[in-house]
Amino acid sequence: MGLILCESLEVKNPFHIDVLPLDIYSFEELCYVIFENPILVTEGIVSDALVDFIGKDLKLPDLAENLNRKIANGVCDEDILVYIIDSCDLYNNAESIIFRNVIGKIKKMAVWEVGKQRADYMFYIGKYDLAKKYYLEIIEMDTNVENGFVGSIYHNLGVVYANLFLYDEAYDAFKKAYELTNDEVILVELYFLKRIFDPYDKLKKDEEIEAILKSELMVEARKAFDIAVNGIREGERIKNLEAIFMLDDKEEKKKLINEYIAKLKSDYRNMK
Repeated sequence: MGLILCESLEVKNPFHIDVLPLDIYSFEELCYVIFENPILVTEGIVSDALVDFIGKDLKLPDLAENLNRKIANGVCDEDILVYIIDSCDLYNNAESIIFRNVIGKIKKMAVWEVGKQRADYMFYIGKYDLAKKYYLEIIEMDTNVENGFVGSIYHNLGVVYANLFLYDEAYDAFKKAYELTNDEVILVELYFLKRIFDPYDKLKKDEEIEAILKSELMVEARKAFDIAVNGIREGERIKNLEAIFMLDDKEEKKKLINEYIAKLKSDYRNMK
């Protein structure tokens, strides 16, 4: 990890990028965010608000004027971003070419392919609510893509729902994914989902799972689940929690439990 030297300019009104979410305080920061997140910022970042921020807050009126001219002439957002990168001293020619190539590939991608990459990235960084939003947008699109692609969207959506503790939604998404792909791995995931969220059979979906899970696959699913549970029990987080409850000092125990709960709450809030 390196450092970026920014101009000593105090910005009173930072530019907010919703999709990350992030506040930008300098031109160097803006260029860095664009360069590192092209799949995210190609939608919505190019706007009158961005041009105003560059011209007024970053005090780059010539750049802002050129951007306004390009936008008025119908230049696409992707090429606008390339122009911004080329106007920044942060990147050399070789890096600028790399960025141009990445943007060129994005321009050739279908809107649902861009959406999937955007959703996958949000899932990767733990922004599950945003990932869900993007996956659902793709499902609602009128696309003529193969079942495998749509199935992968439903599968990833199921994983997102599971991480948001939405059992019924996760179950339905996994089931739809299996219907589209016939991938038996998804059946194992359905079994895992049932064992985790409904261990006492209150939601009664055993019959459905057993009807589509072959007997030999059910045996393997049970074995895999037991191995996974044992691995969790040996995990550092569980060991740390057990160590907290073993403490004799009640005040210290209370303090550490409160810190642990606060961390869980923070992790959950960051999913949004």
